Amino acid sequence: MNELQALYREAIRRHASQPVGYRQAIEATHSRECSNPLCGDRVVIRLKLASGIIEEIAFDGEACAICMASASLLCEHGAGQAVGHLLERHESLRAALHGEASMNDDDPLAPLLGVRPYPSRIRCATLPWETAVKAVGGHV
Repeated sequence: MNELQALYREAIRRHASQPVGYRQAIEATHSRECSNPLCGDRVVIRLKLASGIIEEIAFDGEACAICMASASLLCEHGAGQAVGHLLERHESLRAALHGEASMNDDDPLAPLLGVRPYPSRIRCATLPWETAVKAVGGHV
């Protein structure tokens, strides 16, 4: 395993074991629950929006390590961003995971690219982002 893959795996482990925003109480203005029946993942994403800015994000649910890590990354890097940024990040992650676009190694979401060789796991990585986009009224 090369050094970059090892760093990606460590980032996934860290976020899955100590997820940012997990079961955090916030005064959500938007919320959505989605699931992945193939893996058994179920996530609830809660967002507090004000003037088109995501002030806070939290999540709950039961999910595999990849999905938990992805939700944690969403919470860590989505707060303080415009809703449009959330939509762009979701699309760039989706495109990179499907080999339609590239992502820089220093991108905070790059550790999720470790699932690219496993097509059945891509949904695990995208589920929290899709759920957040649906919560704010975007289309997936």
